[in-house]
Amino acid sequence: MIMIRFLGIGMDCISSMLMLAPAALLILKLSGRRLKNKHMFFLLLYLCVLTGIYSVTGIPDIKDCSFDFTLNLIPLVDVLSSPDQYLLNILMFLPVGFLLPLLWDEYQDFRHLMGFCCFLTVFIEVAQVFTFRTTDVDDLLTNLLGAALGYALIHLPAKRWNIRLPLNIDNDYEEKHGQWVYLLVLFLQQFFVQPYWSAFFWDTLL
Repeated sequence: MIMIRFLGIGMDCISSMLMLAPAALLILKLSGRRLKNKHMFFLLLYLCVLTGIYSVTGIPDIKDCSFDFTLNLIPLVDVLSSPDQYLLNILMFLPVGFLLPLLWDEYQDFRHLMGFCCFLTVFIEVAQVFTFRTTDVDDLLTNLLGAALGYALIHLPAKRWNIRLPLNIDNDYEEKHGQWVYLLVLFLQQFFVQPYWSAFFWDTLL
């Protein structure tokens, strides 16, 4: 069952990236950046991670969107009965905390990184009001913990070996606003296009 779930996430990521990668490359090109550099590689990896998060968390789409409000505000209420779920939530946001400082200068500041991850988690939890999933305070806590661990995993070695972050820094539009533009493009693609595109792509391929 787990393998089938991971296979579905992988299929979502592949089909989504076929549309998101050209959009990201266009934004980089319009910003005047060189396309063949480390920033581009980690950016595409970051978009793939976000796509996986959207797939795992069950963001609603235009075909499947209905109000179903279920809320849990009691922290760690299921930590003993479902510890694997807490671990998966931590691991899910660990690459976000790792990749953001590699991509944008703003997220060298731990507070800014946690603020962005808090916004992303709250956005996902609010969106889940329109699915059959529970809006849960534990998701916020575990996601932020994962992001913090990811931040430590990149910043501690970078500080020790004097590695300058972010990679390929450039004072342009993409450097200042890219993270929000990509988040918006990803949401629009996932909400309006992905439910139709994914079915068409895999039906045609398979």
